[in-house]
Amino acid sequence: MADHSLSPLAGKRVIVTRAESQSATLAAALRGKGAEVVPLPLVRIAAPLDFAPLDSALRELTNFDSLIFTSQNAVAAVAARLAALQDSKEIPAPVIPSAARNLSSSSRSLHIAAVGKATAEAAQLAGFSVTYVGHGGTAAELVHEFADDLRGKRVLLPRSDRAAAALVAQLRDLGAPVTEVIAYRTIAVASVDRNTRESVSSADAILFFSPSAVNAFLALIKSGVLSSLRTDTAVGAIGPVTHFALREAGLRCDFEAPEPSVNGIVAAFAAHFARANVSSVSGVNSR
Repeated sequence: MADHSLSPLAGKRVIVTRAESQSATLAAALRGKGAEVVPLPLVRIAAPLDFAPLDSALRELTNFDSLIFTSQNAVAAVAARLAALQDSKEIPAPVIPSAARNLSSSSRSLHIAAVGKATAEAAQLAGFSVTYVGHGGTAAELVHEFADDLRGKRVLLPRSDRAAAALVAQLRDLGAPVTEVIAYRTIAVASVDRNTRESVSSADAILFFSPSAVNAFLALIKSGVLSSLRTDTAVGAIGPVTHFALREAGLRCDFEAPEPSVNGIVAAFAAHFARANVSSVSGVNSR
């Protein structure tokens, strides 16, 4: 059995607000540091009500210059729909992912951009050839970094039904004709089982991964399904967009991952509690 006595995460109860299927690696890493992980998936991912816009865009994929993935969910949704269209012979196989850079006899070359390492890795695992990986952790920063390659280019942007409109405006400011399609829906949970409610009320930390999860959590508190967080429960965010959403919702954000990856989250979490332990020993309130 591993000795976690020197880990600042040892014995910490951590609420992970992401679907278990998307957080298995993170949960294992946290448990490896001695933390107790409690899953609290606050949103679930569902298919769009109408596949027609997404299917139409994917059939015309060779006409686009760039495909931007803003999340791992977008990658999974597009990959699944492409596979379905290929199976039904509506598009030739393999148009993508294996031939992502050489889609047809067309002279166009499709450039695929991903927000952050985690999304890029998901795209690569799905077989997409990723051309550009954003370093800032947000879609807005990716577009800024990738601006010279996007000016005047046709862009396909598969997104959630809850995605903000600012990114589309940013792309259009570059003169890029954008086709924005709903690739998946984000649905907030409405109930939580008793054991999980009790775990939240006694948690040492809670980790948020999207503004949708933040909004869903706030709705559960307002409806009385969950109690407000304790003042000593640390609140963490996957990145700056989620951090901002927490602040906008009137919630604290005690630490933010330096990059949206398992290592980034675990490092930020450990650093926070290491600081808290030092402050506690020295008699200084870390908050």
